[in-house]
Amino acid sequence: MKTKARKDSIRKRNNFEEKYSRDPMSNAESERRSHRFRALIATAIVLVFFTTYISELYEVQVSEHSYYTVKSDSNRIRIRPVQATRGLIYDRNGQTLADNINTFNLIVKKELIRDKEIFLQNLQKLVVLNPNQIKEISQQFQNRRLKDITILEDISLDDFSKIAVDRHVLPEIELVPKSKRRYLSPYAMSHVLGYVAKVSDDDIESEVVKVHEGMTEIGKLGIERFYQNILSGKPGYEKLETDAKGKVIRVIEKKQPVRGDDIYLTLDLNLQQYIYNKVDKKEGAIIVMDPNNGDILSFVSFPGYDSNLFTKSISNKRYNQLITDKRRPLINRVIAGQYPPGSTLKPFVGIVALEEQIIDSTKLVNCDGAYELKNHSRPFKCWNKTGHGDSDLSYALAQSCDVFFYRVAQLTGIDTISENLYKFGFGQKTYIDLYGEKSGLIPDREWKAKTKQLPWYQGETLNVGIGQGYFLATPIQLTLATSVLAMDGETYTPHLLKGYKSSSTREIFNYNPLENKFSTVIKDRNYLEIVKHAMWRVVNEKNIGTASNMKKIASIEYAGKTGTAQVYNLDAGKSNKKILQDHALFISYAPYEAPEIVVTVIVEHGGGGSSTAAPLARDIIDFYLKNKNKKIASNE
Repeated sequence: MKTKARKDSIRKRNNFEEKYSRDPMSNAESERRSHRFRALIATAIVLVFFTTYISELYEVQVSEHSYYTVKSDSNRIRIRPVQATRGLIYDRNGQTLADNINTFNLIVKKELIRDKEIFLQNLQKLVVLNPNQIKEISQQFQNRRLKDITILEDISLDDFSKIAVDRHVLPEIELVPKSKRRYLSPYAMSHVLGYVAKVSDDDIESEVVKVHEGMTEIGKLGIERFYQNILSGKPGYEKLETDAKGKVIRVIEKKQPVRGDDIYLTLDLNLQQYIYNKVDKKEGAIIVMDPNNGDILSFVSFPGYDSNLFTKSISNKRYNQLITDKRRPLINRVIAGQYPPGSTLKPFVGIVALEEQIIDSTKLVNCDGAYELKNHSRPFKCWNKTGHGDSDLSYALAQSCDVFFYRVAQLTGIDTISENLYKFGFGQKTYIDLYGEKSGLIPDREWKAKTKQLPWYQGETLNVGIGQGYFLATPIQLTLATSVLAMDGETYTPHLLKGYKSSSTREIFNYNPLENKFSTVIKDRNYLEIVKHAMWRVVNEKNIGTASNMKKIASIEYAGKTGTAQVYNLDAGKSNKKILQDHALFISYAPYEAPEIVVTVIVEHGGGGSSTAAPLARDIIDFYLKNKNKKIASNE
């Protein structure tokens, strides 16, 4: 047993010695194989990285070269819009109504501001700003469409020089030139011209105006809005090379903007200013129109407002003053004011009754100061408490007898009256070249059932017969309807555009009124003559016509119709109760034999039409004719 154990021990030792006593060089082949394997793995890794690098390099330099060039240029090159100069607006005689002046704005590029709060803190060290200005600047940051933040508007070079002393606080600010809109008769022309202001999201989504890339201002109301696409022109641009800090190095490319076209209006500035000066302390509307072509010679909604306030950022305080003003200066009463027409509707009701053979020129209605309606608790009173006696249509119009038209309305019926008044332009837009026009209202059975869920009562027909009750008309509608009478049924769509001049070719394009001429079917011209002669009596027949006591105009006769519409208004005192007041109205045309102008006057809460509105119309006709004669004399 000992011999066997000893032999095993000797064998294990010999094996150990044999294993660890070999020559290292005897294992060289194995080592070479190991190194070769590691080298192959390393080479494969290098090749993978190299291939990936070459692939990416190829993509950048070859296959996606255009894309990365644009990316690179976007960091180095900036496009700056260059605003187009807005076209000018002139009156019919070439007098300037709206032009442009050069000012400066202090701005900062939104892309250069990393922290808005820090920017605002530093800004207040440089410029004195009130809380409203700070709020407005903050709001500009939220507008994604804006690329430039406007800090101050309309500053002078002297103001900027003072700011520049501490400009190191905010080196990012820039002084940029700007063309600013200026209105030369802002109050008198405010409602017809409107104003321009900053582009809003609603403007961008609008289907009626085109907002070009880089455009910052746009027409908001009036002519500025309606003819925005003509006046605006097209912006240009500058391609600028900038450094890493956004500083401009050079101008690479520049495209000049296209100036907007100039517009000529049908308005007469002298007439417009004359009228506004006479009524600026009142509220209402006055329109003067040439019935021979539809030219609006004067368009005055009063009171007006300073439209220049809106050409820069109007303060909240000033804007709130305008919208809370009890005189409501922001309402365009000419096209959006809806009034009971009062007795100015009687000529048209008279023609309807004649056409429907309800009456003829000899039909008499007795007026004893009131009209009794069966099953009605109270009589319908005439303005003349003692009555007018037996009256035919002509006398009833000259005297504005209410009882006569109560009876005529009752005999004619609301359905016939409503249906026939549409042809004179009531109850629908005139389509004057302004946005925001109202349609007025011709009430009937269907309308009342739909809106008030009530039946039509006969007493309401009587009220419509004298232009009261639910009936509403705009001043521009009354002007067009009067034109239909003056021109024996043929007239034109009211318009403000006379023509425009191309900024590039200098060619003048004139408005053609014949394209908007229309005829109103009157069954018998004699009906028109009866009504027109009655309107002549209103002004010219002493002690008969309701406006015959005014001073006459030398060598001229004209026709008209007074109106007094009763409306409820809040008492100006502390009681705040509704009180009954009168709107004063007057429609007219002159001269009587060959009409050249139609004049419509509405003065809110002005009292009687004969005492307030008619004298204004008379003065306007006188002013127009005198100035016309002066022009004729000077040309001779």
